[in-house]
Amino acid sequence: MVIKFFRLATIAILAATWSITANMAVAEEEQASPTAPAKRLLIDYDSSSSMWGELADKSRKYEAGRTALSNFLESEFGEREIAFRAYGHRHKADCRDSELVVPFSNLSTAKSKIGEAVSAIKPKGKTPITYSLRESLKDFDGQPGDILLISDGIETCDMDPCDLMREWKDSQVNIRVHVVGVGLNDLERQAMACIADVSGGKYFDAESADGFAEALNNAGEAIEAPVAEALPEGEPDPAPSEQGFALRIVANDDQGRSYIVKGKLFKENEEGSEEPLSPIGDVGSHQRNVLEDAGNYVIEVGPVLQDGSIFKPVRQTFSIDAPGEVTANVVVSRPAILTAEFSQEGEEHKGSFVTAYQDGKKAFGFRSFDEILARPGDYEFRAQPNADNELSLTETLPEGEHTVLKFDLVTTIKFSTRFVLPNGEKIKRASELWRDGERLYKVFSGNPTTVRPGIYELRADDQNNPLTPTQVEIKTDGETIEVPLDAGWVKITYAPSEKDYVRKPTSATLESLDRGGSSYARVDKPLAVTPGRYKITHHSSVGFCDPVEVDVASNQTVDAVLTPKPLGEIVVTYAPSENYLKEPDRASVYPLDDQPMLNGFMRPGVAKKFLPGRYKVEAWSYAGDIAPQEIVVNAHETTNVILKLRAEE
Repeated sequence: MVIKFFRLATIAILAATWSITANMAVAEEEQASPTAPAKRLLIDYDSSSSMWGELADKSRKYEAGRTALSNFLESEFGEREIAFRAYGHRHKADCRDSELVVPFSNLSTAKSKIGEAVSAIKPKGKTPITYSLRESLKDFDGQPGDILLISDGIETCDMDPCDLMREWKDSQVNIRVHVVGVGLNDLERQAMACIADVSGGKYFDAESADGFAEALNNAGEAIEAPVAEALPEGEPDPAPSEQGFALRIVANDDQGRSYIVKGKLFKENEEGSEEPLSPIGDVGSHQRNVLEDAGNYVIEVGPVLQDGSIFKPVRQTFSIDAPGEVTANVVVSRPAILTAEFSQEGEEHKGSFVTAYQDGKKAFGFRSFDEILARPGDYEFRAQPNADNELSLTETLPEGEHTVLKFDLVTTIKFSTRFVLPNGEKIKRASELWRDGERLYKVFSGNPTTVRPGIYELRADDQNNPLTPTQVEIKTDGETIEVPLDAGWVKITYAPSEKDYVRKPTSATLESLDRGGSSYARVDKPLAVTPGRYKITHHSSVGFCDPVEVDVASNQTVDAVLTPKPLGEIVVTYAPSENYLKEPDRASVYPLDDQPMLNGFMRPGVAKKFLPGRYKVEAWSYAGDIAPQEIVVNAHETTNVILKLRAEE
């Protein structure tokens, strides 16, 4: 088969219009502006169940997509009309679930409607990419333009969207498809990139929330790039030798199901040769396979399984005698097909990742919403949707049959806690659920916690306000349990002073004299504590204060004021001299009256604060023979110390 090629500066693919009327309109437009971009853009958005999954940065795909699309729609698209189509958003297992949610309209009209649609969509079903693209073509109604296809996986409906792009190309459909692949593996990436390559569009990866936004930004630039230009009338087609040789592989089983296949390429031996064939390269249905020259070839390919291996590869011979592309239609064996279903009390559950084991070793894994291919055999399948459901099934997967793993979950519900102070204020804190002396769950009152229904003992060992163990019964999904706390308040402040703090005080230490134990406490704001007696101590870096003891009663606020002791200053300098062994850049201060101090290390010329009393100042020993000095520090005064070499006194 010879494919006709066109030129955009050099040789490129011409995406022409798909009807005579549209072709005439575009031709007229290109005469006026040969590089003018197409005027319609349709966003084809994946809303299959896998969009609930996480990207590499742990962000949810559908949330990252919502944010990235919102930013994307702030771009300038000139006079383009914009439309939005979603697929996989209404039904769980429907290969025709694709809906034009927002028809073509100007950007200002479409933007808010698309934003509302994306926010309202809840990922649900399969990934019918091919069907959605076919419907998208109808949306254009013969007009040229671009499709922005966003997907986090490959086709799941036994069709090949890359084949569809080849049909469009052969039919001269003037629509480019740009693809943003969301968190794809290498095989998925190659399959999705094929859609973009064949249609004349571009492919972009999105591995994180930021990467999603960047991919859409880059896609926007590709959309605004000029469409391909046809050869001028009368210009000859490129020479056949310039077109090259290529192979397209289409693989189906005897029931018509299509597969992504991979394998090896061989060049046939000369007639009569008994030498075994030697592979000359890798081939696959997810890519355009380039051949070096004409001749007889052999491919050996099979379906790619979830573990990355190839199932029952088959050989097929084909010939290519002229530049262009030939198609090899291959019939392959159907491997085992596998999906998983999770239920709880007869209701569908979203489930979790499933891991398959053989002989105790991991064989492969898949997401709960995937349909995967596997090698026939005996497996153990493990899944853990939550801490209370560590599930396991043993199944035999027969060749050619579809097996559904059915995981039945032990009933769990979600509940939240809310702690209430005597003044009605609701606070968040960590707690635990215990039963029969065993801690079963950690609970964070800011988030719902999944537990089994039942009666528990709720504990919260907060240092300042521990909860007396309280019995709670959790029985309704989504309920919030309010727990009253007996508390008073301590408000810690530091007395104002301009000279008696080493640094601004922002915290203190609060110690329970009844229970023992201490914790850092914020200042200038009431702190809820269990009624009792407390000691408040200043932070060690701010200066010197005497501790304060207070008694706190229920629903009472007590002020605790820390008052700083007066401080003086020491400034150390060295007398000018050319005889220092080393230029002195430090000194040390030691107390002579056993008074506490923060730090005796001194830098010349830098004032440091000390309690009043007697001190000894010693020079840096490497500077030379310098006598120490004894000084007296007075409150709110600066004591200057000048250190000299003994020989120069």
